[in-house]
Amino acid sequence: MGKINIKFGYPTSQKEFEQLSERAIFHDESIESALCYEFEKTLNSLIKGQDSENFFDLVFFVVSGQKVTAPKVRFSSYVENGHRLPMIEFRDDYLMSIGANRINLSDELVDGLGELYQTEFNYEYAGFERVGA
Repeated sequence: MGKINIKFGYPTSQKEFEQLSERAIFHDESIESALCYEFEKTLNSLIKGQDSENFFDLVFFVVSGQKVTAPKVRFSSYVENGHRLPMIEFRDDYLMSIGANRINLSDELVDGLGELYQTEFNYEYAGFERVGA
């Protein structure tokens, strides 16, 4: 049983990057601090969801075709070339189905989630790593 770290980078649109720069200037912080703050704020709103379902439960339901519960998710960060960048950490590397069966998260599912997150929220998807598997 391991965890999965899904790494992200800077905004993919110029408009988003300019808004991030404005936030950094206004709060007298680095671009990376503003980036991680905004990313964490977005992620936390997705985790909360309604009726105990969150964004990740719904995404994996759509891609797997089964009602599943996603692993626990939390914000984290990583350092790349001296820059602190945002990351989503899945505490486990599997989904749980209604019948309490484990469904392993394949590389394709994780990549698909990273690419979807990039498309929907404009953060560059930078790959993932499995830790402790």
